[in-house]
Amino acid sequence: MHKKRLIAAVVGGMLIAPAAFAQITISGTIKDGLEMYKLGAGKAAVPAASYHYEPRVSDQSSRIIFSGTQDLGGGTRAWFQLDSRFQSDVGGSTQTNTAATTAINLWAGGNTGVGLAGDWGKLTIGRWDLHYLEFIPIEFGYAGSLQDLLGAGPMAQVNGSTIANGTRTPNVIMWDSANMGGVTARVAYSTAFATNLTGVSSDEGSGKGGAGSSGGALNAALRWSGGPLALGASAWSATPEGASSSPAGQQKSVRVWGGYTLPMGLKVGLGFDNSQRRQAAGEAMTKRNAFMVPLAYNFGSHTAYLTLVKVGKLSGPNAGGATDSTDATAYALGWEYALSKLATFGVFYAKIDNKANAAYNFFSLSANGATAAAAGESAAQLYTGFSYRF
Repeated sequence: MHKKRLIAAVVGGMLIAPAAFAQITISGTIKDGLEMYKLGAGKAAVPAASYHYEPRVSDQSSRIIFSGTQDLGGGTRAWFQLDSRFQSDVGGSTQTNTAATTAINLWAGGNTGVGLAGDWGKLTIGRWDLHYLEFIPIEFGYAGSLQDLLGAGPMAQVNGSTIANGTRTPNVIMWDSANMGGVTARVAYSTAFATNLTGVSSDEGSGKGGAGSSGGALNAALRWSGGPLALGASAWSATPEGASSSPAGQQKSVRVWGGYTLPMGLKVGLGFDNSQRRQAAGEAMTKRNAFMVPLAYNFGSHTAYLTLVKVGKLSGPNAGGATDSTDATAYALGWEYALSKLATFGVFYAKIDNKANAAYNFFSLSANGATAAAAGESAAQLYTGFSYRF
């Protein structure tokens, strides 16, 4: 009897306030597959004695998203999004390591924020993807691995050093414009762009002595889409926290892209990235240019992919390190089949070939536990997986 009363009370309470429940949306993706990953000697000056395949079942940033809005009147609404990543291959929703992390398996580790929205655009305060995924409009596939995203891998590195975190940027205040005739804009500022999992804290300065609070990151992006043509550009500038005016780890990056879809279903893209990183405090920035050409051909339920990447050699002081033979090439091949509007199956192969002093790697190696390539080594991955969106 008591159980029935409790159930009735709960159901009654839900019926009294239906609007509170109607505004909450649950969505997400479960994405997993089998991969074969292997390093090769390539042009390494001192290659390993042997190289072995690393076979594994590998999650590809599965997530569950809770979101909601509330009308505040006058054309303004409040909104929130809680994006939690989990690993469907091993389970769990927390990490215990204390080093810098992508937080791929962290509660609220995805795009999470709260703010206001209206005809003037959208205000976000939270943690969000900035800059490093700006090539997604020209290279996105449902069923590939994270490592197949070369625009977020070697195109977003300066000889292995990641630009714009290669994951969400924390401590963000961001404005996204409304769509203005196909044009959208973004301006975002982070008070401290790097974080780790030691209490999920950021060094935003003590305000005393040498531990100043002069760091932060700024991102501005502009995109346009009209019919078969889409264009975009993004700029990123970030300085680590500290009192130095030119600290090691300071970053600057500009990427520009365009894509055109032909009537036959062939989509052709072109991406350019100029990134700089200060390798040692007080010295000039180390720079490099990179280009990518992504192709996608859709025929019925099938889509075929080919992406080609060329990363140029470094220029600048590079903390006394070599700048010759620091260029690399990469490519990705893929095919996917839409089993339904929500489920997709695919097979993808990707490879990076580093010159003798280059150490470029795939995107988000921490997500699958793969061994990073040393200078001159090559890296390759064969991936077969499924994606289900809900």
